[in-house]
Amino acid sequence: MKLFRMPGRFEWKILVALFIVASLPLGAAAYLMRVTLDRVERITSEHQEAVGQSLGGAVEVYRSYFAQMKDVFRQRTAEIGATPVARAADLAEVPELLRARILEGARVVDEWSAPVLVLDRAREGPPNLVELPGSKPGAARFLELTFGISKEIYANFLALREAMEREQDLDRLLPVVLPRIFRGLGIALVIVLALATAIGLFVARRATGRVAALRDAARRVGEGDLAVRVSPRGKDELDDLGRTFDVMVAELAEARPRLEYLQKVSAWQEVARRLAHEIKNPLTPIQLAVQELGSKYRGDDPAYAKLLATAQEILGEEIGTIRRLVDDFSAFAKLPKVEPEPVDLGQVVDDFVRAHAEWQPFVRFTRPAAPVGAQCDRMLIRRVLANLVENAVQAASGAGREPAVSLSVSSDGARGVASLVIDDNGPGIAAAEREHVFDPYVTTKEHGTGLGLAIVRKIVLDHGGDVHVSAAPAGGARFTVTLPAAAGGVRSGGGGPPAPAPNDPAPPR
Repeated sequence: MKLFRMPGRFEWKILVALFIVASLPLGAAAYLMRVTLDRVERITSEHQEAVGQSLGGAVEVYRSYFAQMKDVFRQRTAEIGATPVARAADLAEVPELLRARILEGARVVDEWSAPVLVLDRAREGPPNLVELPGSKPGAARFLELTFGISKEIYANFLALREAMEREQDLDRLLPVVLPRIFRGLGIALVIVLALATAIGLFVARRATGRVAALRDAARRVGEGDLAVRVSPRGKDELDDLGRTFDVMVAELAEARPRLEYLQKVSAWQEVARRLAHEIKNPLTPIQLAVQELGSKYRGDDPAYAKLLATAQEILGEEIGTIRRLVDDFSAFAKLPKVEPEPVDLGQVVDDFVRAHAEWQPFVRFTRPAAPVGAQCDRMLIRRVLANLVENAVQAASGAGREPAVSLSVSSDGARGVASLVIDDNGPGIAAAEREHVFDPYVTTKEHGTGLGLAIVRKIVLDHGGDVHVSAAPAGGARFTVTLPAAAGGVRSGGGGPPAPAPNDPAPPR
């Protein structure tokens, strides 16, 4: 930051504003002080005598008032004590009464106190004690009443007494101090104006420097650099703007991979739709032609008949494989629109597990005691679970292990998300492959299409969440699905074992 260059236009504006703010009050104060000094010198002597008498008389009035109130409180206590008092609270309507206690000897039988707001506004006087009628020998009953006066009145008395003492000191010092104050004010005016110019230049340089840093950072963001940060350290509005800018860029950097992924998935979906359309059309004629070839042969050559039957069987299997592939492409290309609603994520997972008897021996899920609210589409989240659980079972089986899949749900109120975690005991996913595991057509399975995990991430992103893969504690793979938490109540979806859901189709591999 250069401090010795010529100020810019914005800096000149700040300097002029600081100069005006500094000079106008000081100039006006100097003028008024001069006028006031002349008048004060003329009336000081008269003022001193008049004020001294007024203050002294006012203080005596207050003292007489306090003494009179003490007598009134004692008399009022005697009048109240002359009649039987059953409960201290019965005296709540007595004016100026702050506390009341009924005593039997030294023991407090009952007591009452005015509200805290009343106590805060009053100054308590000394308690007044009176013996109640009907007291028994050896068990005398007394009534102790504590009255109070307005704390404001007492504060006025203290302020008045202090003012009188200060007035006496001022009477001695005023004729000497005022001329010196006026001369010092003139010197201060010159010093303050000089300091205002220097400080204004420094402040202007700091402000314009931060504005320039924001401008440069914004330009770099516009050029595509989302790693830029302003990192302000202060607490003023410009620093708040810088922090907001950093948060915005961080969110943009976090959202850009998701947007890029969704754009790629959209392009892949269009490719899948075209492939499904182009492949599906000739499948039926081919299948019919193969069947017709087998049915039309009427020859008596056993070898040729066997060859024809084998070819028909092979072609039928391959056509079935291609048809399943087309179905996978169609499922990927026509993912339904997400219609989220607040649900209990634990209930959704529990329903899914109970609906799939074929996986129940391998899946372990303990439903949390408290509902885990999430904004999600039940049908699509069940599809996500079907893909991930089937992948987990197949991964463990392919490694020659007994599948063990663990499901868990949790919520993070600070981040506003609900999490679904799927752990397996398979071979896991290498760190170098985790970045591309959700890309379409990326698969390690012999007959897989690589669409299952792509569908999973597309569905989760459409929910406003995301899915990540890492290493599971048991050595397998861990898939963590994060979904927006439900802001209000959740719908549990009812209990009881659900029927097998038609909304859980066999997921693409």
